[in-house]
Amino acid sequence: MPRNFWSLVLAAGAGRRLASITGGVPKQYWRADDGRTLLEDTLDRLAPVCAVDQTVIVVDASHQPHLADLGRVAAYPHVIAQPCDRGTAAGVLLGLIEIAAHAPDAIVLLSPSDHGVDRPDLFAAAVRDAARTVEADAHRVVIFGAMPTHPEQEYGWITPTRRTDSRGLHGVATFVEKPGALLAKQLFATGAVWNTMVLVARVGTLLDLYRQHLPTLAHTFLHALTLAPSARRAFFAARYEDLLPRDFSRDLLGHAEPLSLSMLPVEAGWSDLGTPDRMRHAGRLRTAPVTSAPAARVRVAS
Repeated sequence: MPRNFWSLVLAAGAGRRLASITGGVPKQYWRADDGRTLLEDTLDRLAPVCAVDQTVIVVDASHQPHLADLGRVAAYPHVIAQPCDRGTAAGVLLGLIEIAAHAPDAIVLLSPSDHGVDRPDLFAAAVRDAARTVEADAHRVVIFGAMPTHPEQEYGWITPTRRTDSRGLHGVATFVEKPGALLAKQLFATGAVWNTMVLVARVGTLLDLYRQHLPTLAHTFLHALTLAPSARRAFFAARYEDLLPRDFSRDLLGHAEPLSLSMLPVEAGWSDLGTPDRMRHAGRLRTAPVTSAPAARVRVAS
């Protein structure tokens, strides 16, 4: 892997769709029947391709009790808490600013924290290929698709271009977020693929996309990059709540071009574990629903 390779893990979601199972604990922190959390699985999956000190984890400020129960996260020096939820575009940009402050030439792997992968080795191999592609072409943005098995309405979809480039990658024609039943069937029948929201690109390329397509958001965050870390935290605490919510896929990637589409191998067994049914299908869930959240252990800051 390139020495300047970083990962950005999105772990700030509230996980409301699994609340009936987790009792309100965000799904990435909830311990399933096998005793492991989805965030732990994600960090293990990324460990072969990215060092702990080059991994940024974006969480929500309200997640502190759950982080305190996840002792291994203490080994990660770049855990960034967003003051509140202002959409995935702001959450991703918060992590990119942290990376840019330490490694302005970094190549970044972006990954949500609520996915399942049956073969992490195949996932890692696909990431390495994408990193080599981006290393050779600084303006590349490689987003991963997964071959659909059914017309899922709760996933995002990518319609690929027919032509491939010199590296055999398709382009991205359109993004579709959570289509209705009829559109999902059309997408499935016409060769569209599931959007994993896993991508590899240079941090500078992604920041340029923000400047172009979300300039107000970019201006606010890039100003924070000029501040000292302690001043940066205070700046976001004062300004974050006033940000207009924006979605990373719809409001940024949906307007960006060109993008390159890389397909995860079917054997990798990718899935988005965002619902009870998907958790059961992946063998992560056999317990009955929880009616209330367990008491959280809170670590008091000294």
